[in-house]
Amino acid sequence: MRVVLHVGLPKTGTTYLQSLMATHRDALRAGGVLHPFLRPGAMFHAAVELRGSAAKFGLADSDVAGTWAALCERARAHDGPVLLGHEVLAGATPEQVAAILAPLADVEVDVVVTARDLGRQATAHWQEEVKLGDTRSFAAFEAGELRADSGRDAGPEAGGVRPHYWHAQDWSWALQRWSTAVPASRVHLVVCPGPGREPAELWRRFAAAARIDPGLVDADTVAPANPSLGRSEVALLRAVNAELVEGRAGRLDRDAYLRVVKREYAEGELAARGSEGTVGAASDRPRAPYRLADVLGDATDRWLAELAASDHPVRGDLAELRPVLGGPDGPDPDAPVPPGQDPARIAAGLVARAAAGAAAGPEDARRPRRGGLFRRRLRG
Repeated sequence: MRVVLHVGLPKTGTTYLQSLMATHRDALRAGGVLHPFLRPGAMFHAAVELRGSAAKFGLADSDVAGTWAALCERARAHDGPVLLGHEVLAGATPEQVAAILAPLADVEVDVVVTARDLGRQATAHWQEEVKLGDTRSFAAFEAGELRADSGRDAGPEAGGVRPHYWHAQDWSWALQRWSTAVPASRVHLVVCPGPGREPAELWRRFAAAARIDPGLVDADTVAPANPSLGRSEVALLRAVNAELVEGRAGRLDRDAYLRVVKREYAEGELAARGSEGTVGAASDRPRAPYRLADVLGDATDRWLAELAASDHPVRGDLAELRPVLGGPDGPDPDAPVPPGQDPARIAAGLVARAAAGAAAGPEDARRPRRGGLFRRRLRG
């Protein structure tokens, strides 16, 4: 019996891997590998419980209490490999890491950290914030986060700041923090495949780190989640968000926004238009500008040097961690709202759609609530 704990990082194919394991839970079990099911959203609840962040996600402590203990009990009852994890765990402090592993003190644990190059992560992180209601341009995101890092040890009490992007994407720091309770030789780095590689390669690398047969699942049966938008689509969504923030088109609560704006409009309609080339084609997807080569490249160099001096096993090609950037004359991630699009009218239509859905009964009433965080983002 052993546990493989996948801790993220965010935006490194975590949703794809989680969906793949959940879809093939029975096939994994037939092959001797357990991906335990407790209830929908249980691993997210466990991660929130372990990080002490229930209120941040709009949850009560009673919603999540005991979830991790129950999952560990399921794991300990299995005679073979157990797959657990959620990207919320990536930011765990050394004290939290010790508490997380306490119920598994006499169990062999492997920790898997997935990482992707900082160039693609920059635009993916920014775009995800916009999908959650942010109105910032990439230029504002660059100034406020990408160029505002004071380092790992510079907290507010020292006058420093560690922006969310760097806290979330510092894969070397994550390896070090998890190695405070697990030998470095069992804290694995899995490199996300570079541009143009098939998603199934990520599964194969993860399975190699987990020491399980990758053939237990058909990695092509689950499509990558969180479809990327083009530059013009992000610009349109930012403008729609601005209308909603100002309340000119009416207001949406968190659940309505996530259902109607994020999932149906952004990840549904806008993503489909982009793939058809009617708003922004795949070739128009934002790329981190060339001017960030020093910031992102220097951080990557430091982290690779730290990795070279460690005992962490690596799956994948470390060259794929070099930042993927646009060319010197490439388009900026920020673009104007595409012609013929009226953000005010679109926002009003989305508010009306949400109201109609509420009258008929919410489709996602059983989804975990994260209202507090979302409302703070919209107000900000």
